[in-house]
Amino acid sequence: MRILAAVVALGCSHGCGDRDAPDTKRLSGARDPGAEASARLNSFAAVPDWNSFVGLLAQPHALARELLGPHLLSYRAAISTVPVGLDDAAPLPDVPAGRPIYERFSVVDELELRWGSTPGEPPLLHLDQHNEHELGRALIVIDERAWSQIDGRGWLERPLEDELWQVWADDAQTAVLDLVELAGPSVDLGQIEAIEHEGRPALRVSLRAGDRPHPERTVEALVPWRRGAKVTLHSGSIVLDRATGLWLAAQVELSWSFNDSAGRELTGKARFDGRVQVLAEPPVIAPPDLAQPVPERERPELLRERLLDGLAGP
Repeated sequence: MRILAAVVALGCSHGCGDRDAPDTKRLSGARDPGAEASARLNSFAAVPDWNSFVGLLAQPHALARELLGPHLLSYRAAISTVPVGLDDAAPLPDVPAGRPIYERFSVVDELELRWGSTPGEPPLLHLDQHNEHELGRALIVIDERAWSQIDGRGWLERPLEDELWQVWADDAQTAVLDLVELAGPSVDLGQIEAIEHEGRPALRVSLRAGDRPHPERTVEALVPWRRGAKVTLHSGSIVLDRATGLWLAAQVELSWSFNDSAGRELTGKARFDGRVQVLAEPPVIAPPDLAQPVPERERPELLRERLLDGLAGP
């Protein structure tokens, strides 16, 4: 569930789902990820450009785990879109057979990610993401065990055998990137100033309305709509950590309009407020009180025979 989960109805820029599974290897080793991250930030500060800025926002959560240690990432994103000329409270009108239906939605997405491990320690994670429609997901990872909950149903426990938790963490880490990419063709970098943010040296990057369009920055959706959209920036400010280049605070507010496949105009708006707090002490993360093991699925006989090349017994 990405920050623009509501905009998935219109198509999402990274495959209408979660991002590709990340590399599970630690970032350290022969490399010095801290020095590399600082160099990227310093290069951007010396010669600011859009691609470098987007690259900083695209850094994976693995870098935050490696360089920040225990931390709390949280955000609130309010997103909506409505057809122009229709009463917001009225039912959507019927459409003739074969024509696209009208679409209208409004969602407030809230997320909290707590990371409790220092580099080299087993994973310790609690992620909770939900909206006002009682939809959401929660995940707890402690060492080699994982507990998950979908849409408020019961907790399920299983061994930590896949990388899904890292994909969900990356979704949270790159949440602000989704709106910045949407705004990209219509905005430019504004004032960039050195500040101190919660005791850490940082850069505050402001966004402003562009002097001209930048169509080359369009990150199109699987169902194209962004290239023809008119996006308006109302406010935008992102604080980048000087030591790591990771974002520490972000506030972005946009609105947009576009025509759907039937030529009908829709308008939308979004506001994102997020922050990352580096914690002096690891957060307390514990298993849920009640959890059931993930049920094992019994493989159908036909599939069993196919997998065993027809040699399976009755």
